[in-house]
Order: sequence, then C-alpha cells, then structure tokens
Amino acid sequence: MNDPQLAEIAKLLFSPVTLVAYTAAMIAYLYSMSSTVGRAEDGDATAAVRPKGLRIATGLGLLAIVAHGAHLLTWSFAAGRYPLGNMFEFSNVAAFVAAIAAITVVQWRLQRPDVVGFVFLGVLLTLGLAVLVYTEPGPLMPILDSWWRAIHVSTIVFAFGVFTVGAVFTALYLLRETAERRVAEARAGNMSGSTVGAAFDTTTRDADEDELLEVVPGREEPDASNIDEDAAAYGIALRRALARPVSVAGRTVHVPVSLLIWTVVASVPFALVFQRASAMVGIPVVALAAVLIAWWFVPSLPAATTLDSLAYRTNAFGFPLWTFGVIAGAIWAEQSWGRFWGWDPKETSAFLTWVAYAGYLHARATRGVKGRGAAWIGLGSYGVLLFTYYVVNLLVTGLHSYAGL
Repeated sequence: MNDPQLAEIAKLLFSPVTLVAYTAAMIAYLYSMSSTVGRAEDGDATAAVRPKGLRIATGLGLLAIVAHGAHLLTWSFAAGRYPLGNMFEFSNVAAFVAAIAAITVVQWRLQRPDVVGFVFLGVLLTLGLAVLVYTEPGPLMPILDSWWRAIHVSTIVFAFGVFTVGAVFTALYLLRETAERRVAEARAGNMSGSTVGAAFDTTTRDADEDELLEVVPGREEPDASNIDEDAAAYGIALRRALARPVSVAGRTVHVPVSLLIWTVVASVPFALVFQRASAMVGIPVVALAAVLIAWWFVPSLPAATTLDSLAYRTNAFGFPLWTFGVIAGAIWAEQSWGRFWGWDPKETSAFLTWVAYAGYLHARATRGVKGRGAAWIGLGSYGVLLFTYYVVNLLVTGLHSYAGL
C-alpha cells in the first residue's frame, strides 16, 4: 500500500531530522578527535580522545542512527515493502549500514573512534546523493517479487556500505601518507636532531609561531615539557605539507590548492551524470567542503599504517559479500528472466566491480604492490562501483533500468 501521510512523516524524518543529526554527530566526533592528549608510540597523533567529547559524539551518533532507522521503518510501511526497490532506497540503506558499522565495528570493536567522524562524513555524502535520485514510496513491478530479490539486493546494499567505509579509510590513508612522506623529506633536507619536532619544516613557519613551535636542536628524545610543542609542530607540518602559501589581504595562509583542483576535476564529470542543475553546483561544492575538512584534520588522523590496515580489512570483508550478492542476483535473474547471466549492462558492470576488488585484494597479497599503489587500486575499485551504480543506472538502458529513478 502507499500511505501519503506516512510518506510525509518518512520524508520529515529523513530531512531535516536524520541529516541534521548525522551532521551534529560528525562535528562532535571531529571535535573529539582534535581534542587529544599525548602521542601514541607508533607515531599516531591521537593517543587519547577526551572522554566527555567522545560520550557526546557517541550519543549524537546513536541518536542519528535511531532517527535514520525510524525513517526507513516509516518509509517501509508507507511503501508496503522493504526499502530496497530503487536508487534512493538503495543509497539510504547503504548509508545506514555504514553508520552502524562506524559505531559498532570501527569505534567499539576496533577502538578507533578518531575516524568515525569521517565515516559519518561519507554517510552524509551518500545521503546527499540519495536526495538527487529521490523517488516517492510505491510498489515494485510484479516480476521483481521474489525471495531472491530480497537476498540479492540486501547483500549488495550491505557490501556497498562496507565498501564506502573502506573508500573513506583509503582516501584518508592517501592524505596522511602523503603528508607524512613530505614532512619526512623536509626533515631530511632541512633539519637534524629532534626525532619529533625536527619533522617540522622551518621554512614554512610563520614568525608569530616561533614560541609555540620551538624545537630544541640536538635533542635525541623530546623532553616531557616539550611534547605538546613537538606534537603541535608536527601537526602543522603535516597540514602544510599538503598546502601552498597564498597571500590574502596581506597575510599568508596555507591552502591545499592541488587537492582542491583535483576535487573539482573529479566531481564535475560525476555531477554531469545526474543531469540536474542542482547536482552541477551542489556536488562540486560539497566535495570541496569534504576535502577541506579532511585536510584540516590530517594532523589528528591515525598514522598512515593504521589507516592502511583499516582500509584493507574493511574491503576484504566487503568482497565476499559482493561475491555472494552477484551470485544471488544470477539466481534471481534465472527466476525472473529464465537465464542466469545475459551480459546486461548492469550485470557486466557488477562483474567488473568484482574483478576490480579482486585485483585490489590480489595486489595487497603481492609483495610488490603495497601502500600507495594498492590504495590507488582500492580507490579505483570504488570508482568502478560508483560507475556501476550511478552511470549504468542513470544513463544506460537495460533490463535493470527499473532500478533507476
């Protein structure tokens, strides 16, 4: 059945309730991760998260998940079915899966609350794209009425959410690793002595920061009284390693020019897929904002090795889910269309996504492909997944065209 009143309640729970709740939770998590004390032994800049800030962030995160769940439940009653029938519902549920994974797995199981804010940022981006493909709740085509539809779509949605979390970790790894590498190069070329503070490149230090960022020359280990100063110096060095000095109103500020340019280059063609003016403006602007947030919090991110491990483990978990989802889709196709596989555009692209992630996992298992090389393969694999979901659904006609708008 299609209940207009329930549909209105579901829309209200989605926007503004769920979107505002996730935004508040993201801000709280980002604040908590930047409010740290000390340093971890492995070079991780986030040795501890202020307990009060983390409790507030967790509470807001759980509130956002409850609001999101209430929206999905209300939407299901309004449509008279599970919310897995079109692109809006698919994106919606995938974001819900990513949000639950952020708190239950990343924060509680892996004890990494310092990256949950960025996962929530990915959730918000996914929900923002869902708005662009919004569809009113309604019944499905009779041919799709099969138990294998629920199995296939729910598994694919779950895998999509997991791969989204993995893509967030991979992108953060590339940012942090690039910053760490450039700071190490600057240290080797410009300074000697301090094992921590020496990583700060004095050629980029402003005169009014000398006292805060003072480094004691020749010190083999940082004095206890100077740990905070060393950490601040290293953090600023990491952020500035990804930026360029720009003169604004007579004052020098550091801006990640290259990051912003590449963000525009990547986001504008993607926005064209939606064929809407709001997407042409909104997607690049939101993408730029997300990159600026990530760049600003680079000093507070876990060490690059930690992010690399998180990305690999997450993608490795999502791969068998995607594999099973593709197999379940073939069985569903046999029941609906009388054949297991027909090289329909969506089927072909889903298979290419499987190949891409299989290549990523193979690369990680190969001794010659590690770190940045494997990370770029991981991001490329997620790009193939986005192509499968957005480009094929919106621009290519096939047997799966019903799954579009």
